[in-house]
Amino acid sequence: MPGTVQPNRWLVFTAAVAILATAAIHGMGYASVSSAIVAVGALPGLVAVVRALWLMYSAHLVVLAIVVCLASRVAGGRPVILACALIPAADTALLLRFVGFFVGTYALAAATVLLVLGGLLPPQHTGSSRDT
Repeated sequence: MPGTVQPNRWLVFTAAVAILATAAIHGMGYASVSSAIVAVGALPGLVAVVRALWLMYSAHLVVLAIVVCLASRVAGGRPVILACALIPAADTALLLRFVGFFVGTYALAAATVLLVLGGLLPPQHTGSSRDT
């Protein structure tokens, strides 16, 4: 059926939404983390590093969401999606090790599973030459 979105694309899109939501929630914490690190009297260099890393993490999640969405739309994009799944998988593992279970851990774990499923699920051929 023309215009029908394939299940593998829905999985990848849902993962991208979870990743973007995580980026937004993380980004909203910037001000409080920035204030907290200054309040504890951290060295200025450490304050700058924490601020940069905080924003960089949110930015890398946004870029990841964009890449997986684009990869789901092109022929041969499945390996890219599977490779990209390594990013939230690594993030989840690091969060579990250093922070434990919380909403961000769950969201990134879910995004990992969705990306793996979206990358492994064969596309439904609808007469289109596109292969996700």
